Amino acid sequence: MSASQSPWYRDGLRFECTRCGRCCRGAGNVWLSEDEIHALAEHLGEDEAAFRERATRRAGRLGVVLREKRNRDCLFHDPKVGCTVYPVRPRQCDAYPFWRANLVDRETWAKEALSCPGLGDGPLYSRETVEATAANDGLPDKRTRQRDPSGE
Repeated sequence: MSASQSPWYRDGLRFECTRCGRCCRGAGNVWLSEDEIHALAEHLGEDEAAFRERATRRAGRLGVVLREKRNRDCLFHDPKVGCTVYPVRPRQCDAYPFWRANLVDRETWAKEALSCPGLGDGPLYSRETVEATAANDGLPDKRTRQRDPSGE
């Protein structure tokens, strides 16, 4: 790829999680793989079938997502302590903010920064690290974190 074809973030991106929890609150699907479901159930000491019933739902044909609290926050976000399943958090959570959907262009990244105080601060992540993380961001190819209006 030539310099003129390089992505807008060719010099890398800065990010440092402030643990504000904004990415855990409000509408948005957290997509789960089978391995993540197993790890979450095990971490919580729950039977996997019971965990699936209590904490997940189908999201159309694209897969399984975590259920949300009534206020639409992540089921595992506690305002006082943060993520209660942090050691086994889903890949999508671990990859944030380096999601493919956030890297489309500089304007999209800037818009995401309005809700995440850690974007633009902290250590510099190389283009290679950003792209490797985005390639395995835990999101289905045709989805972002946005909720499907049909409720699926």
